[in-house]
Amino acid sequence: MKTIQEFIRQIGTGEAVRSLIPMGLGMSYPLLRTEGEHLLVTVFYYRSKVKPQDKTELFPPEYVLTFDFPSGRLMTFETLRVDPRCRNIAFDKPAGLFRHEAIRDLNRDQYRAKREEFYESLNGLIAYLGGEGSFSAEQEQTLSELCTLLYEPPLYPFYRTLARPFFERFVKA
Repeated sequence: MKTIQEFIRQIGTGEAVRSLIPMGLGMSYPLLRTEGEHLLVTVFYYRSKVKPQDKTELFPPEYVLTFDFPSGRLMTFETLRVDPRCRNIAFDKPAGLFRHEAIRDLNRDQYRAKREEFYESLNGLIAYLGGEGSFSAEQEQTLSELCTLLYEPPLYPFYRTLARPFFERFVKA
């Protein structure tokens, strides 16, 4: 089975991202949903601006891409700046800061370890959705804790809008 880490690397260096996403934008954590027999992975891309004292401004997402898992085939592409649903969003104003309260005291290695644990937990869910094993209540709780820890609170409205069932199940906002 392809891991989510391999999948993220695949799409991040693939033709769709290289041709549609301006360089320098950050990729969100993945969101999962199923449609029929398809497992879809949605990510959004946003600008960030490094500020002094370990503060990074996060701007609203500008692009949303959804891919088929595990093929990596692009299923949808949206440019939010021209989307009428987003006409009231100030794309040039920060939505918030990175190093939000929940991760403020983690050093780089601790943050990377939590991110890797998140991806491994996501791999367990993906395996379960693909009929390869189980996904226990304990595994679900772990994934929920990691999503809540790692997803940036200023970007919650976007995560929620793009994958409401996943967000509401796994993020305790």
